[in-house]
Amino acid sequence: MTPEAYYDNLVIGGGYGGLVAAALLAKAGKKTLLLEAHTVPAGCASFYSRKGIIFDAGATTLSGMAPGQPMATLFNELGIEPEVKRLDPGMIIKFGERELVRYADLNAWIAETERFFKLPGLRAFWELVHWIDKTGYSLIGKNRNLPPVSVSDLISLAKPSNLKGLPLLPYLFKSTETVMKRFGLHEDPLFRSFIDEQLLITTQNTAGDSPFLTAALGLAYPAETYYPYGGLFFPAKEIEKKFKAFGGEVKYKKRVVAITKTGNGYLVKTGDGSEYRSAGVVTNIPLWNIPELTSGEEKRYFEKIMPEKTNAWGAFMVNFAFDYPFEEDVRTAYWQIHVPEGVPHCESKSFFVTFSLADDLKKAPKGMKSVTISLHTKSENWFGFDHEEYRKRKEETGDFILRKFDEAFPGMAVEKRHIEFGTPATFQKYTFRSDGLVGGVPHSVKNNLLKMHSGVTPFKGFFNTGDTVFPGQGTVAVTIGAMNIVKRILDKA
Repeated sequence: MTPEAYYDNLVIGGGYGGLVAAALLAKAGKKTLLLEAHTVPAGCASFYSRKGIIFDAGATTLSGMAPGQPMATLFNELGIEPEVKRLDPGMIIKFGERELVRYADLNAWIAETERFFKLPGLRAFWELVHWIDKTGYSLIGKNRNLPPVSVSDLISLAKPSNLKGLPLLPYLFKSTETVMKRFGLHEDPLFRSFIDEQLLITTQNTAGDSPFLTAALGLAYPAETYYPYGGLFFPAKEIEKKFKAFGGEVKYKKRVVAITKTGNGYLVKTGDGSEYRSAGVVTNIPLWNIPELTSGEEKRYFEKIMPEKTNAWGAFMVNFAFDYPFEEDVRTAYWQIHVPEGVPHCESKSFFVTFSLADDLKKAPKGMKSVTISLHTKSENWFGFDHEEYRKRKEETGDFILRKFDEAFPGMAVEKRHIEFGTPATFQKYTFRSDGLVGGVPHSVKNNLLKMHSGVTPFKGFFNTGDTVFPGQGTVAVTIGAMNIVKRILDKA
């Protein structure tokens, strides 16, 4: 087949990282094509619907929206005003009948943790967490050449305004557990469980091996938690609209099957036989998937730098809707339910619940709730079994979570509609991610931010974004990575 029009940049994958990169490139005047295998954008932050009710397919929370933070910067740059609501409390954590309320105000949150855990050292711990969060975001916003990959990057980082960030560096190499010991917080099993389960949903790791720098950003995020009306798909759709307004093109149901280096750029082939040529390529797909799309030295390179899957995670999902029986709405959209005994076929000892808000009529009709529940599970728990064993495991896990939901919210133990369970096998089927792994590469002391792949390759015009490259998992992180990559592309132009 004759290749279609030649592009400056071809972006593969319409998740947040790909959408952001494509929109910023088009805004800069680059002729840009976005190819997406699905029928809609947003990737693991997308949705599906049942009889007018929207269910989140993966990610549900939005943060980084405070002035100067990444999402606020992006939306300002693109001229987008997403329909969101800042939540206070940003989250409520349930331990049986006890509740820990994650207030937005730092002093109120510290008082709440002192009431709940009754431990010394909590004020100093949380003040350090929030100082790191504030300082870290300030540095990220001023430095688009992170991580440094050249001498010129290092020189540009050596500016006086970055000196205040030097005290952060030791926390890249200290585990969260080490810092907890410093404040006498490491021996309390309840506090340790709380920290571990919070870190799993932000750094994909636990206190023993999670670097305190990235852990602090994760532990502070509920103080600035926003609820996107309709789900995270709707801000993604706004980014797509801007991309098109800047002259960008989007083609859906185009799963890329090959990326080939040519004399002056790249030839990209899709499963339906289409071919596209471009000077540059930006992949927003996991590094684990790229070797199967490339050949020769490109394939060897990606096989060499491919992150280990050993510590990576999959997700188990539960979605349902029900008639909400109360006049007063839920106190917050986001809840974490601790399950000390564990969940069948999952490694998490908690699950994360997202309720649609009463005034979110995009997501559910008046008087109804759309609910999404997610938790961590290992991919190997769901592959290599016959259909009957897989179905049994899926039902055991899903039914257990539904029972625990009813125990946590007895007033909502009512008939549920459109119940569906999802596993890593589900993610692999619909997103094509290798082994259904989501959430990116876990942050660890050994493999910290400085050791993550930068997204820059040795091949001219070939760049990567997404949750398996710097700075990692989550909507905010992949947005930072995409903005940084676009700056590098435009600097080279």
